[in-house]
Formats: sequence, C-alpha cells, structure tokens
Amino acid sequence: MKLILLGDMAFFGKCSLNSNSQAHEYFSEVADRLSLADYVVGNLETPFSVKKKTHDAKSAYICSDVENVGLLKLLHVNAVTLANNHMFDYGKEGYETTKKILKENNIDFFGSEGKGLSIDINGNHLKFEGFCCYSSGPLEATRYGNYGVHEYDVEEVERILSSRDIEGGVCILSVHAGREHINYPSLDHVGIARRLASRHKIIYYGHHPHVVQGIERKGDSLIAYSLGNFCFDDVWSSASSKHPLIELSENNRTSLMMEIVIEENEIKEYHIIPIYIGEDKIHVGTGATQESIEKYTEIINSLSPIDYENMRNKLLAERMEKRKAQRNLLFYLKRIRWRYVKAIINAKRNRKQYVRCLNLN
Repeated sequence: MKLILLGDMAFFGKCSLNSNSQAHEYFSEVADRLSLADYVVGNLETPFSVKKKTHDAKSAYICSDVENVGLLKLLHVNAVTLANNHMFDYGKEGYETTKKILKENNIDFFGSEGKGLSIDINGNHLKFEGFCCYSSGPLEATRYGNYGVHEYDVEEVERILSSRDIEGGVCILSVHAGREHINYPSLDHVGIARRLASRHKIIYYGHHPHVVQGIERKGDSLIAYSLGNFCFDDVWSSASSKHPLIELSENNRTSLMMEIVIEENEIKEYHIIPIYIGEDKIHVGTGATQESIEKYTEIINSLSPIDYENMRNKLLAERMEKRKAQRNLLFYLKRIRWRYVKAIINAKRNRKQYVRCLNLN
C-alpha cells in the first residue's frame, strides 16, 4: 500500500475557498497526485470556526471557514491530526466545530482526548497517534485522554507505543515540535526520535517548523523530522499593518509530500514528492529534493553536538534580526496590552512543561 503524509495544512488566504475563487485549480496538481495514494494524512493546522472569537493569548491566530472541508475532500485526505499549537486558537468553539465538521464529512482525526486511529489496508495494520510538543507554544495541551490536544510527554508516548506494539503493524507517530523556519531539529528532538525508533516500529512524522528537515532510517523505523508546509499563506496580525507577521519565504514554499510503501506491515521504501507553494498553484515536481534532505541529515550526523547547536543558534539569531528589522515603534506600542503580557507568561509556562515532558531535568 502507499501512504502519503502531508506537512502543515492551513486553509486560509489563497488556500481557502472564500479568499480564492480559483482554489480548486490552485490545488489541482497535488489533488491529482494524491488520488494515487491508498491513504492520505495531514496536519490540520487551522481549526474550523464559525464565531471567529480568539482564545487566550498568543502572537498569531489562524482558522478556516467550515466550507473549506471541501478542500480536504478534493485532496483525498482520509485523516488529520489535531495535535498542534493552533487547534485551540478559537477556543472550545473552534475545536468542537472542527471535530463536528470532520465527522460529518467522514474524515478521521486523532491526537486529542485519548483518540488514536487504527486502520487496515491491503493486509497492513496502521496505527496513528498524535502529540504536540510544548516547544511549539500550544494552547490547551494536556495529558493523553484529557480534554485538549495530546502533550508530547515521552514517558506517555513510550507507554502508548508499547501498548500499540502488542497489536502488531506499524505505528505512525505524528509530532508537532521544534523551532519555526529552521531546517535543523534540536538535539533534544533528534535524540528522542531515534530512541523511540530503536525501540518500536514507527514512522516518526514531524511538522511545525514550516520548512523541511532531515529524513533517516533507523532499523525497522523511519524518521522524518519535518515535512514543511503543504499549504500555507502569509500570516497577519493586528500588530502588523504594513508587513505580514510571518511572510512566506522561499524556504517555506519549497516543500515535499512523503510517499511510503508498506508491505506485510513492513516499511519497504519511501519517496520524496517535491512541491512548491506558488501564487498560482501548488506545483508538483518542483520543491525540496532528495539531495537537500540528505544534506540536512548529514549535518545532524557529522557535526559535534556543540558545533551543531552553535550552527542552529546562529540561524535562529539571523532570523530574529530580520524580523526585528521589520518592526517599528508602532508595532511595539500595539503590544503594550494584557494579551501580550499573558503571551509572555504562557511562553514561560510552556518552557517549564517542555522540560518536564522531555525529562530534561
């Protein structure tokens, strides 16, 4: 069977029916390619919301109108993970609306309230579990089984994977984690992914950085640290009127879909399907290359831990400087309000939870 995994999916801006009258044409090339898969899974980054009332405090909120579920069907998406940092941007209403719309349209979901997903296709048993790391700054992340999206607690993940091992088959572990716009995962995430892959037969499927990262085989397992964006647009906020808060770069636009061949419950091979997020459409055949992916993976393995972290920190600092250059006094004045103070408090809380869940004490 052929399983295709998609990165971050956000149905707003030019990737939505209400803002783009040519949305069906925009997705036509990837829709045709996805029609060849036996099963398609993506990370649904935008909750469906009717009331459009933001929840809690963060720098950017994104959501989608409910009619955009039609784009998921156009793209032959069979299931989505809800375990990401935007699923509660519009509170309980957006989260509940999302589950309702997905159920009404026969699209499976997992990654919240103790919900996994098991399917059998052509003699292969696949099990999906989704988790959201506190490094992504989530709202309403919680323990597995509680109300909200699953927090990425490594001890809990180990317990669940051990339970899934008894069932046989292959487990697809969807993990929303990391720092945005950097092509190199943290050594924390690399170490944990490799440990899980060595103990269980899994496909570790990462997203959130919005750029592609390395892919490597470990024994019977496969690790893809980040698949980058599948569909995304510039993100605006009330504090940025002249420039987007986040503007798509060439790195964000250059992405991939990952096709995995599974036979007799074994991961036989995988293929990179390059895609490029253009203004007119998402192009298939142009995008991330196998050579670029191998380069990212090679750097993880070739540099010493100190040199690797220094390289990552330099890239992060360069990106922060570019963002600061776009900000003026008005930008900062708009942020002198309680919501932004609360966002800082949330960030500090998430850092403590990150240390706890990854056992970094």
